[in-house]
Amino acid sequence: RLLHDSLKQIPLNIRFGLIGALSNVIFLTGYNATLHQVGESMSDAYVYSVFYVFYIPVGHALQCLFVWGWPDPYLPNLLSNAPIGLTAMALGTFLTRYLDQMNFNDTVDDFLKSSFSMGDESRDSGEEEKNYVSFAVMIATGLWSFILSNLINTPSKKK
Repeated sequence: RLLHDSLKQIPLNIRFGLIGALSNVIFLTGYNATLHQVGESMSDAYVYSVFYVFYIPVGHALQCLFVWGWPDPYLPNLLSNAPIGLTAMALGTFLTRYLDQMNFNDTVDDFLKSSFSMGDESRDSGEEEKNYVSFAVMIATGLWSFILSNLINTPSKKK
């Protein structure tokens, strides 16, 4: 059961995307607040991992309330969906490192400058550069999560 029956009038793909965006905002806000609280006593990667593990039930509850409907029983559904978040975290970590190593930000920026006369002028002016890696990782992990969530949460058709 969804939080409200009127949500059924919004296509599942749209609900998934909107709740995914909201979930990212909530996650990043909480993660940054936690990072600020612990200061430099723990590494960013450690704080990210621990916060992400504790955030999985929150993200799952949002998905249940607005996208898939509340499962009965809840705990087995949470446990079957938790690997989606954990593998998305691993995929995001791998992609971030890989794209950073291949200077993805500079490559995209150079492409935008040469192809469309746009891009980040900050490399020349000494300001902070845009982080295209984060956008690419967010898209990749979003697609990953969408595909796996559909596989796990879509009821099987009975013949």
